[in-house]
Amino acid sequence: EFHPVYEVPAQLDSYVASFIAEASARGFDYKIDNLIIRYDATLSGPVCGQCNEVTKKNNVQKIITINAKLTCWTNDQELEALLFHELGHCFLGRTHLTDLLPNGDPKSIMYPDNNSLYPPCVYAVDNTSSCNKTFKRQYYLDELFNETTPAPDWAKK
Repeated sequence: EFHPVYEVPAQLDSYVASFIAEASARGFDYKIDNLIIRYDATLSGPVCGQCNEVTKKNNVQKIITINAKLTCWTNDQELEALLFHELGHCFLGRTHLTDLLPNGDPKSIMYPDNNSLYPPCVYAVDNTSSCNKTFKRQYYLDELFNETTPAPDWAKK
């Protein structure tokens, strides 16, 4: 008999809660009680994170391992994108998607090795769209929960 374990570091728990809230806002109700997130410095290669199971099934323990020795994010948006990508594997059964939008941006948060999809400006010299990409978050989260989400206006050539 399966006994789920929920063991998420306190500094990451709000991201799991946000994933559940974003799913709910799009009509999906998730209860996540079978998740372990841990830091591990022994992950091989330039891997920022990985999920042990790519499945929608909930009767299995999901474990997300975050590489403790790489600097994989520099802001909250990049950490969110990394965790949502891994939660996409673990709970939505999503695999990597390397398709691009017409403007050359990744089509999905499930694009491998890229968690800089909707970061803010690092240096607040200006807050134009050439620097601040946070407006893209809505599309990437819509697409995460619905692969048929059409390309947004900002992605057109």
